[in-house]
Amino acid sequence: MFDQTMNSHTFTLEAAPENFAAAQKQVRAFLEPCSCSMRTLLELDMLVEEIFINIANYAYPNGTGTAAIDLALNDNNDTLTITFRDKGIPYNPLERTSPDITSPASARQIGGLGIFLVQKYSDQLSYSYEGGENRLTLHKVLS
Repeated sequence: MFDQTMNSHTFTLEAAPENFAAAQKQVRAFLEPCSCSMRTLLELDMLVEEIFINIANYAYPNGTGTAAIDLALNDNNDTLTITFRDKGIPYNPLERTSPDITSPASARQIGGLGIFLVQKYSDQLSYSYEGGENRLTLHKVLS
């Protein structure tokens, strides 16, 4: 289990596909004091983009809403916890069947690769639906 922290930041953006870059920028700004490798930063960019775009495209089928992102570093500043929150339709992406990555791309069903990559590049991942909110939490070791 990961440690609790005092180093945290929360921000909220309109859940629109064009705002994923603003979300990535906020995460990178939060991590500026840490010494993250370029690889870790690029993996985090991918994680933030994938989850934010999914919220923007699917959470609010009848209109627009917001996505809140909670960032927290553990006491050693070596593990980042990100919680994505939205008030859209309840949906647990972790229940989705993993894609068959051994098949040729032309034989695969469309979709599912994004959450597969999120699972691959997160060190720990969990979902809950609390107080009318979807909450997808990931932990990423910043080595």
